Amino acid sequence: MRASLCLVALALAGCASTREIPFVDAHSHLVPNLTPDEEVAKFRASGLRAVVIMNPDPAAMRDLGSRHGDFVIPFLSIARLPEMAGIRLTPNAAAAMATVEAEGAVCGLGEVPTRVVPATEPSDDLALFNPDRLPVYALANARALPLNIHVTIDTPAVEAAVSRIAREYPRMKLILAHAGWSAGPDVLGRLLDAHPNLYADLSIRLDPAAGFVQPRETTILAADGSLLPEWRALIERHPDRFMFAMDITGAERPAYIERLIAIARQAFAPLPRKLQHALAHGNIERLLAGCRFPRKR
Repeated sequence: MRASLCLVALALAGCASTREIPFVDAHSHLVPNLTPDEEVAKFRASGLRAVVIMNPDPAAMRDLGSRHGDFVIPFLSIARLPEMAGIRLTPNAAAAMATVEAEGAVCGLGEVPTRVVPATEPSDDLALFNPDRLPVYALANARALPLNIHVTIDTPAVEAAVSRIAREYPRMKLILAHAGWSAGPDVLGRLLDAHPNLYADLSIRLDPAAGFVQPRETTILAADGSLLPEWRALIERHPDRFMFAMDITGAERPAYIERLIAIARQAFAPLPRKLQHALAHGNIERLLAGCRFPRKR
């Protein structure tokens, strides 16, 4: 019976449409309660095609890439907390990142936080133009790299700052972590309309409205798990700019990997098949084109 259905499908549009769409997580981290091998095993067991893992420690990224380069896509970030090992937000940050990227050890930069501890500035718009960040933007621009930044777009000043960065560094592929965290579809729509080098990962935004521990006010999902109409309209208007991501970090979140993928599948299912592929894996893969990760063993 299945074979006959497939023959019918081939006659119409091909059996590819009956296959499960692969997913790539465009934003996750090493977690403190698992070894890297244990964490990667959890990602593999979920059925993901690949995962972007971000960490500020060059040694950790080199090791992860050398041992799991068929599956892990390493990004080099900046330490947000004092206890984190690795690159810190200093005048030497960009040079250190440039060295690791030139080795071919990473495919991109980020997640670069605006709110480091101790704080450098009182607001995200001012933090974005910290003098130690500007060389990082210049590096990503010079090498046409993806740069993932965590920024809360909650005021016109922050929106203007993001717009200025995207405009002044046009070759950089600027990815807004969590789609700007609290940015609404109108704000994000203006930014995406204006800047073809701006993208958004949907980590946290695809958490269910009820949340896992507490409600998620930043979700783009309705209570039934469908995309909110205004967000679906924005995604359909910019089908090449959004990407699935989970932000696996901390001790609790690895438990939700499979649920997050299932939630995304349900949310994306009503969309055209081509758009589902773009969101699930195609857009992040396109941004990473030319990078050697994931590489075959």
